[in-house]
Amino acid sequence: MTDYALNDRGSLEIVTENFYDTEIMRVFGGLSFGKLRTWTGNAALVPEPDNPFDPRTVSVRIGPNKIGHLAQQDAQRYWPYLARVIASGYTPVAPLKLEATVLRQNGQAEVDASARLSIAAPDLLFPLNTPPTQAAVLPQGASIKVLDEQEFAEYLHSVVPAAGEGRVMLTLETNKVRNHHGQTLDIVDVLYERRQVGRLSTQMSEQFIPVIDHAFQHERLTAVWGTIRGSAFEVSMTIQAARPEEIPAEWFEELPNDVPELLPPAEEYSVPEAYVPAEADRSRNARKWRKGLTATSSAASSAAGPGSERAGHDDDAAGRRPSVAARATSFVRVSAAVWALLAMTMLLGTVGVVFLGIEPLVSALCFIVAVATGFMSFYVARMSVAGR
Repeated sequence: MTDYALNDRGSLEIVTENFYDTEIMRVFGGLSFGKLRTWTGNAALVPEPDNPFDPRTVSVRIGPNKIGHLAQQDAQRYWPYLARVIASGYTPVAPLKLEATVLRQNGQAEVDASARLSIAAPDLLFPLNTPPTQAAVLPQGASIKVLDEQEFAEYLHSVVPAAGEGRVMLTLETNKVRNHHGQTLDIVDVLYERRQVGRLSTQMSEQFIPVIDHAFQHERLTAVWGTIRGSAFEVSMTIQAARPEEIPAEWFEELPNDVPELLPPAEEYSVPEAYVPAEADRSRNARKWRKGLTATSSAASSAAGPGSERAGHDDDAAGRRPSVAARATSFVRVSAAVWALLAMTMLLGTVGVVFLGIEPLVSALCFIVAVATGFMSFYVARMSVAGR
């Protein structure tokens, strides 16, 4: 199936720990002890109605490798939206950052991994409308304020959803206007469903006009993602578009319209069987599965990024297990401390031997301190292993 890129203006932690070790190792082609590695790219979100352990499981996959799943609460919230994408004939995908290393756990080497999806709150995954078929959709980027939207407030109030916020597809078009000095300027108008709803500032217009002209020369309109908010008293709008210097060269060649049309909203969608057992499923370590399945979900969903409209799904809460990077850094620091103590022990022992027939008192003190640092290095190493 064709990929459907979900709105990525948010953040959501997924469950990976202690269960998908084999698959995560395959993604990296192997991991080194104590060395943190990072993978970034699109991952597929696959509902598994035939999962024998939980029929509401949403797995997260990189190619054929199932490297995690959504926590139970998150799977419940996202399930109907992902089902809509799949029933429409697409595979829902979102950007993923996966970090992993190998650390010593209870005396054994185990993969330690964490992963985070860039994905918006469920009610902001899809736009309220679709872009024109003859439009090239700009990549998403930081928010840009739309100006003068209050002039079109009456129409925009009819667009704002009941929740007070929604995602929309807007088009940008160049227009000539006369300023209060009598000068004629090229300004970018912002349109929703072919009706003007605002405009960009003069500075922003100057940046985007060459992009709009390029698309127009290839018989394409220029479409962008946007966010609309409103109440009974006011309405506001922003666009989320990559600045011209951030747009990849292939966009100008392909001019993609990558927002496929979905089935209309419905209470239920048919989701095909999709369960693929991970290596751990074949023997099913119950302790590990329970730990992953009951992992706490992120508290609230949101859009992220500069000037974003809502905060991230979940900031790191107090008491949460340290990240992979933090644990790897801690491991390296402890190892360095152990080696430093051992080096000091050997140095003191050598000095003690040198002064043995010259200054017996100095020699004795060196031997005493050497014994103390030796025991200390053993203690630190023992506590480090126990702490993992």
